[in-house]
Amino acid sequence: MVDRDVILSAATRLFHEKGFARATTDEIAAEAGITKRTLYRYIGSKEALLLAIHEKFLGRVLAAVDQTGPPDEQVATLLRNYVRTVVTNLDEIRVFFEERTHLSATSLARVVELRDRYEAVFRDTLRRGMSDGTFRTCDVPVVTEGALGVVANMYEWYRPGGRLSADQVADMIVELVLGGLPAVARMLPPRPASEPVAAPRRAAEYEEQQEWASSPVLSRILDVASEMMYEQGYDNMSTRGLAEAAGLTKSALYYYIPNKETVLFQVNLRLTLAGLSDVERISAQTADPVEALRQIVVTHCETVARNMGALRALSYEMRFLGSEHRDRILELRRAYVRAFALAVRQAVGADPGDARTDIAALAVMGTLNFMHHWYTEGARLSAGKVGETLFELVWAGLRASTG
Repeated sequence: MVDRDVILSAATRLFHEKGFARATTDEIAAEAGITKRTLYRYIGSKEALLLAIHEKFLGRVLAAVDQTGPPDEQVATLLRNYVRTVVTNLDEIRVFFEERTHLSATSLARVVELRDRYEAVFRDTLRRGMSDGTFRTCDVPVVTEGALGVVANMYEWYRPGGRLSADQVADMIVELVLGGLPAVARMLPPRPASEPVAAPRRAAEYEEQQEWASSPVLSRILDVASEMMYEQGYDNMSTRGLAEAAGLTKSALYYYIPNKETVLFQVNLRLTLAGLSDVERISAQTADPVEALRQIVVTHCETVARNMGALRALSYEMRFLGSEHRDRILELRRAYVRAFALAVRQAVGADPGDARTDIAALAVMGTLNFMHHWYTEGARLSAGKVGETLFELVWAGLRASTG
């Protein structure tokens, strides 16, 4: 008898490795050890497989919901259960977030319905906590997305077998959401001071590669490509369509970029350098480390809002870069992470060479990057206001002040 879970696991692995568009039903059937005909009999279509993966993941998340206990305990339980679901299903959650654009309108509506059901539990818990004085007053929709985004984005950085176990990461995230970064720093055991380690200044090293800075046409090409990748995905974006959308002939397009992969690299390079330059500038110009971190968070959110398509390219489409281009982007991303982590260390008063708060820094970056999943242009709050709200969440936490 055919095991449906075996089919879904095979599809998840291939969608994770190759992307939905590139994975074929022949490959999925072979991976599952069945014939293509059997695959269609049990599932129906590749898109039906993708929907089933989404429903399976959300089913796990909803099954772990516990609506008992005081609001702060319920939030802690919701976050811990979500962390466990994510860390034990890393491939599945990547497919969940990165391949959603391939769902039909009907299938997407089903996924949104299930997602909203889970988020409603978190929102209701926040409102109950504000009513009874457990939590400070906050913007419930934004804080819900921010708190859940801390966990959801873990698939980008969490690796099993790392320095902290899944349970330790969950404890840290709970303390981050309830008490803020200073509370996370206080929960860490003391450590002797070490030699200060400054984040390397890397943005300037790539100045000669920033061709878009002196070429309005290339800049326009990258803007259009970012929009197309956001709407269609990299695989579905053609150079012919890109040329037409940019108002160029195909031969004129090739004057500025030799191939589609170079467009993907330039889009990634431009966004990563912009983020690194912002952190370097703010850190250098702002004496108060807490204010510097606030500005970095707000600026990050504004950058996300202006570059939804480019962030998708940076988060989802990097696997399609050639090895040389991918290595260069990863190097820059690591430089950004080090600079952001250093800003967090300085804000909480940790020794600059003390890396113990770096997991918390990754979690904070995660919720900022996750913004592109839910924020829309012209929303109720500007991107800057969202940034202020998220900074207040990660710095002060949800708990009401007792002072």
